[in-house]
Amino acid sequence: MSAASDVLIVGGGVIGLSLAWELSQAGAKVSVVDRGPLGREASWAGAGMIPAGPGPEHWSDCTPRQQLAGMSQQLHLDWHRRLFEATGINNGYRASGALYLADSKAAATALQAEVEQWLRTGIECHRLDTGQVVDVEPALAKTADRFSESYLVPQEAQLRNPRHVQALIAACQQQAVDLQPGVAIHDFELTNGRINAAVTSSGSIQAGQFCLTAGCWTGQLASRLGIDLPLKPIRGQIVLLNGPAGLLRRHVNVGKRYLVPRVEGRLLVGSTMEDVGFLKQNTGVATADLLGFAATLVPSASRMAIETSWSGLRPASVDGLPFLGQLPKISNGWIATGHFRAGLQLSTATAVVMRSLLLKETPTVDLAMFGCEGRELHCESARI
Repeated sequence: MSAASDVLIVGGGVIGLSLAWELSQAGAKVSVVDRGPLGREASWAGAGMIPAGPGPEHWSDCTPRQQLAGMSQQLHLDWHRRLFEATGINNGYRASGALYLADSKAAATALQAEVEQWLRTGIECHRLDTGQVVDVEPALAKTADRFSESYLVPQEAQLRNPRHVQALIAACQQQAVDLQPGVAIHDFELTNGRINAAVTSSGSIQAGQFCLTAGCWTGQLASRLGIDLPLKPIRGQIVLLNGPAGLLRRHVNVGKRYLVPRVEGRLLVGSTMEDVGFLKQNTGVATADLLGFAATLVPSASRMAIETSWSGLRPASVDGLPFLGQLPKISNGWIATGHFRAGLQLSTATAVVMRSLLLKETPTVDLAMFGCEGRELHCESARI
């Protein structure tokens, strides 16, 4: 590829593909490279939940992270429609709603803190008693009395990760984005604080600007530029059960674990959070644990067949915030990574604000807190 590309995006997951689509629609010539197949890491592995976010009328009272969540929630419905119109691929977006349940005193305290945040930022939520929980989710009839606190959040949504990735790839192709799966970047040619090219095994790739969106592998790329990025992979495992259609109507969240029903009857059970480096595989212990969790909510889950299971590596920063902005001391280098469990959720807003930065516009969200500088320098003390 010649220097004709305005932007080279290194990492073809949901963040990189979303940014490529945004930039290409603004007239930029964009290339995307990925060490493996496009969108097949954390972007493919997630459960597809889109948590509710605050509306624009509340953004003045929100943190930048909350503003990104609110912007993303609004954009996801718009992108669902636009991607379908452009490609004919339905990403499965639907506003299913969600239940949040607390099964211990500590969990109830944590949920109450979350509820206070919802109320402060205008997110609709309703406290339910045991009978009301059963009314909205009859499958919980045998277990609803275990929960001391229960809340319904009607605005939560979901989509199908693989379909969304497929739609983004097709939309990028329509916009003449140069997609290059299976191309690993080994190094960068750097002169006087400016990247001249990305180096692959088959040659150099030149561009005007470079953006690192490689998830857990972004730290390895950043190290080639002399940047010690506080980022680490956290493994998440999911089990997919074959259940009857209509068993659950909405997501059910208990702490960091969840059940996500699909309209055809499949039930996703997730997920683990494991600090095991770059080891991406499922384990019998985690599978048994997830199945046990599902059965404590819906006893009939113990009789459902396991269709499959998978795992993914989430890119986690030390302080829990993504990295969005310019790379330190590199005039044409940018970064968008570290979204941890919220990569799909925040992908739309991330694409919009990063497009603004790359096109020298002012983002609608203050990104100062997401910059590389001023953050902790090492992952050894990560509070994840």
